[in-house]
This record gives sequence, structure tokens and C-alpha cells, in this order.
Amino acid sequence: CEWSPDECECGRTFRLLKGGVVGRADDITKVKGVLLAPSSIEEVVRSIPELGDEYEVIVAKKGDIDDITLKVELVPGQENNADAIKNKLVDQLRVKTGLGYNLEFHQYGSLPRYDVKAKRFKDLRHKE
Repeated sequence: CEWSPDECECGRTFRLLKGGVVGRADDITKVKGVLLAPSSIEEVVRSIPELGDEYEVIVAKKGDIDDITLKVELVPGQENNADAIKNKLVDQLRVKTGLGYNLEFHQYGSLPRYDVKAKRFKDLRHKE
């Protein structure tokens, strides 16, 4: 996080953070030495129209290394574009979060739906 020398358009004099606030401190998790805000992943997933709204992030240990799997749903009719969508998603996630992901495409409607606050981020490292 870095302070911005710019002033707020509203006239407020408080210093601004470059990139703004990415999430609550209790939502941020350290993965592969990088502080990861689940909201950053959500922002990328929801910015790609070929993907459904539901997704799951699973962080687990493979040996001594953190492993991140992102499960996403393809919108019906996008199955033939899966490789291009995967490349777009991987590139945008790397730029936004600085991390690499194992991607799993799932059939639209197959991932769990949530009515209230979603539990899309699952950290299994401490359970192993």
C-alpha cells in the first residue's frame, strides 16, 4: 500500500491510498507471501462477461507451498472459448493480485449458490 500525492476530488484533505481500500483487514489472507483480498478476485471474475457470478477460491498446501484453485462457471455457449477466457482470467488475476492460480471451469449452475453472505473463500491450510 502506498500513499497518493493526489488530492481527493471532493476537497477532503486526508491523504489517499493508491488503489483505494481493497477490503477489511480480517478478510485479507497471506498466500505465497502476498496479502490477498478475496474482493480482488471477485472484481476480476465479475469483470469477465463470459463467466457466471458464482465462484470458489480454495487455498491449500502442496508440500510447503501454498496452492490456489479458482473454480468458475462458464456462461452457456462459451465452452469453445475456454482457452481464451482462461488466458484472460489468468492475466487479469496476476496483474490484480500478483499470484498464479489453478483454474477449474465448471458447468453453469453447478457451483453452490448463496442467499446471504457467501463463503466463497476456503482456506484449508490450517486444517491439514
